[in-house]
Amino acid sequence: MGKWEKSFRQIIIINLLLAGMMIQAEPVYAMDSYLRELLPGSRASFKHWNLERSEVTGHSHYRYVELIKDGTRFIIEQNENTKPDGDVFTRKTLWFESDSGVPKWYEEEDLREDFRIVNTYSGKMMKTRLDKSGNAMEFETDLSKQQAVPFEVVIFFLRKNLINILQTEDYSFTLFLPLLALELEDKGLPRSMSMIRMVAELKEKINLDTPLGQMQARKILIFPQSGILRALLPREKTHFEFTFSADAPHHLLEFEVGETRHMLTQLVLKE
Repeated sequence: MGKWEKSFRQIIIINLLLAGMMIQAEPVYAMDSYLRELLPGSRASFKHWNLERSEVTGHSHYRYVELIKDGTRFIIEQNENTKPDGDVFTRKTLWFESDSGVPKWYEEEDLREDFRIVNTYSGKMMKTRLDKSGNAMEFETDLSKQQAVPFEVVIFFLRKNLINILQTEDYSFTLFLPLLALELEDKGLPRSMSMIRMVAELKEKINLDTPLGQMQARKILIFPQSGILRALLPREKTHFEFTFSADAPHHLLEFEVGETRHMLTQLVLKE
């Protein structure tokens, strides 16, 4: 997640003050079904456009495949991020049960930093393992306590709930940041601080040119609900802007964080 600009002690105090606000009677989003959002056989690519330098700094390529492993059928989201010359610098896979559409595990490998993280989901529990530079760290998280959405499934969550977001004023949810939890664990601080209540704020309606032609789209900005957290935490780590097609299944068309805008360059719905 990188280094935070303020001390972790300040974050501890803030999270203790906010703890009562974050526990709400909602479904366990991580265990939700995303079957309607999964399209086996489809492919998508994005270019990474640096807004300050006005240049392409890389690409993201996604494939959705269906396969059988140990007698169970899965739908897998495969993602590779590449430099402009095509060299791969990260690989990510997110596995869903084919019948239920429920996520089962997630793997991410960063080839630049000798880094690998694996998240597995079982019932309401999420187990995280980090291997970095020969060192390993493991812990478990009860996602049901704060009804949390792990960061790796947040795009599926927003797509699934887009209509509710459009119709609900001050829509909010709890986002779990596993890499922040690992950093906190390493410093001997409470992992619960990595559960951040987020607001989904609707932006303007737009018509966007896409590889499939012009589409009606909606922009959504998500950011910490607490004004104190917004002031304390780096914006590039906590503010995310998504643009989804207005029609189901609400394809992701753009994604912006920090100085980089990820812009859709290819969308193939069936190979």
